[in-house]
Amino acid sequence: MLWAALCLVWLCPRSGAASEGPPVTYGAWRSSKIGGGGYIQDVILCPSDPARVYAYVDVGGVYRSDDGGRRWRMMNSGLPLRPAGQNVRSLIVDPRDADRLIAAIGDAWADPEGVYVSTDGGETWRRTLVAPFCANGAHRWAGPVLARSPQHPDVVLAASVDAGLWRSEDNGETWQHCGATGLYPTHVCFSRRRPGRVWLSAPEHREWMTSRGSEQFFEGGLHRSDDEGRSWQRVSPESVSEVLEHPTDPTLLLGLIGGTIHASRDGGATWTPFSDGLPERVSQVPRYPSGEGHPHPSEDNFQALAAGPDFVLTASTTGTFYRLGPGEATWRKVPREKIELLYYGEPWYGGEERFGMALGSIVVDPRDPDHWFFTDWFAIYQTHDAGRSWKLTIDGIEVTCILVLQQDAADPSVIHLGMLDNGYFRSEDGGERFRNVKQVISGNVKCLAVSPATPHRVYAVGASRQSWESSQVFISDDGGHTWRRSPMRGLPDPQRHRRNTIAAAPAAPNLVYLAVAGPIAPGAGGVYVSDDGGDSWRWMAEGLPPGEQFFVEGILGQSGREIAVAPDGTLLCISHRRRAVYRRPPTASQWEQVQAGAAHAPSCVVADPVAPHRFYLAAAGIWRSDDGGLTWTQVLAEPAAHVAIDLAHPERVAAGTADGVALSVDGGATWRLLDRRLPRRANNLVAFAGDHLIAGSNGSGAFWIPLSAATEGSGPAE
Repeated sequence: MLWAALCLVWLCPRSGAASEGPPVTYGAWRSSKIGGGGYIQDVILCPSDPARVYAYVDVGGVYRSDDGGRRWRMMNSGLPLRPAGQNVRSLIVDPRDADRLIAAIGDAWADPEGVYVSTDGGETWRRTLVAPFCANGAHRWAGPVLARSPQHPDVVLAASVDAGLWRSEDNGETWQHCGATGLYPTHVCFSRRRPGRVWLSAPEHREWMTSRGSEQFFEGGLHRSDDEGRSWQRVSPESVSEVLEHPTDPTLLLGLIGGTIHASRDGGATWTPFSDGLPERVSQVPRYPSGEGHPHPSEDNFQALAAGPDFVLTASTTGTFYRLGPGEATWRKVPREKIELLYYGEPWYGGEERFGMALGSIVVDPRDPDHWFFTDWFAIYQTHDAGRSWKLTIDGIEVTCILVLQQDAADPSVIHLGMLDNGYFRSEDGGERFRNVKQVISGNVKCLAVSPATPHRVYAVGASRQSWESSQVFISDDGGHTWRRSPMRGLPDPQRHRRNTIAAAPAAPNLVYLAVAGPIAPGAGGVYVSDDGGDSWRWMAEGLPPGEQFFVEGILGQSGREIAVAPDGTLLCISHRRRAVYRRPPTASQWEQVQAGAAHAPSCVVADPVAPHRFYLAAAGIWRSDDGGLTWTQVLAEPAAHVAIDLAHPERVAAGTADGVALSVDGGATWRLLDRRLPRRANNLVAFAGDHLIAGSNGSGAFWIPLSAATEGSGPAE
């Protein structure tokens, strides 16, 4: 099919407050400025290039800085598009070549990825070993699971989960298995004093492993090799998560055990507490209260160690640093005088309360002992005066899992955004900069809907508290600036019946629909409707399969919209689980199943805001109906998970496909696959905002592209 010419009369977004510095670009795509992060696990300095710095993230891949760690860009375009293909557990750089990288990639809930090598600074990657790693699992803040011999830099070790220890003698190109199976490694490191000695930390742990199809128990213990990783022995039963050689005391080995610091004088065989000067443990609060392996912010919880030329550092999970000088046995608190929290020149929404709350790593610059980095759940910080003052340095780092994008009906250049962990954000400049709303409605926002019939009315569903579930309905009457909780009268128990899709009627004020998970039954799962703006609800799921699980339950993952409402009141709902599409005309009393998507599992449905009978459906491609959902025609064969219509120009339709974002400007008749340099191309959420198209990723934030630049794409989608 021929590509239709792009119209040049599209709206321009309003200008927002200026943000210092241009956005990071990836071809024609620009990274949206949000300022949120996943778990930034470590910072890697390059001995051969003082300006080059790398960082890696549990769900967000590899980042690179060429200015000493002030500004960053993603280096993920060459990593696989599979579910765990950008989940990085460890990264090391060749000390002789800042462009040669080795990364350990994968997750427990996906098929094993393995070890990847880059020789061009992260531009391209290739896999050299298939093995399981847990980048998004418990203890991911502990030490690296890749290590390089200081005496023989081509010798590299990789400690995989369950599958054991792997050794390479050619800088990561080929690998030999060296035992140490059945472990959950959290740190592998070479001794710098005793050639050939290596420690392998493996705490006691329980983890689901897709590679085995079951939950596995891993016995804890510290293991040691004295032949450069060829053979291993368990030297201690202690669950040591990380070890560090003291830089000036050749007999002292420090280790982290359950959030406390211990010492060994016999190579790791026995351990004693080493906490003089540190806060006394006053409670036995679980280290990981959420059950998901998240650290507990506390002044007496420690989970990082680092060494300078003659000193050692540790820090609590509240960002309080302690220093151990040469010959000292007592830790001394490092006074902190200032924290500068600016993101692209503006105050960062995270605030001081997030400083160090999940501290993951500490790095001392070998060229300057007063220059330190630390990473945590959300950010990277630097100090140039030995910890007295700190500066946030994350410009360009966007490690957020976007759950929903919603164009505003009252002002189509405004875009609403919901994400995991950080909640609700809003942009008034077409997605260039998103700002966190001061009034926090929810730490996790799963779905958003705007009411064309009621200007500035926005609905949201998300967590009732700071947890990973979607159970509460929120309502805003001022475009998302302030929110209130719906009393949810008439809805079932929110803890047993989650809410993951909300949809506002285009032509009827105060009419809104909600998909509720659970077996279809009155007072349980099904579609609910409110005619008073979301305060009270009644069940209207007659005709949906009784007793069946129908709608999405979990908040994780970018599931698409499950309900769509046409201007004439026709309703469609979809079930990914049942591979089904149902419709309900405005005069009908119950739902009826229709054939759609050639029996593929539907993942997203939307209604044209103007054409009374037009719907689009993502189901292994994009399908269009012009008769209210009765019959369907496939308009895009490219596998797609998400679809969106421009509220201001309904002839413009976008699709998040398995290999990039596709755009149509003629109602789906023709499509073009846009610039494939988008760092995280697979199955993005999509939305329009003025003359911008927004893509929301599952781990790398959001991106926008000027629609006038869409002709720079990769060619026709079909």
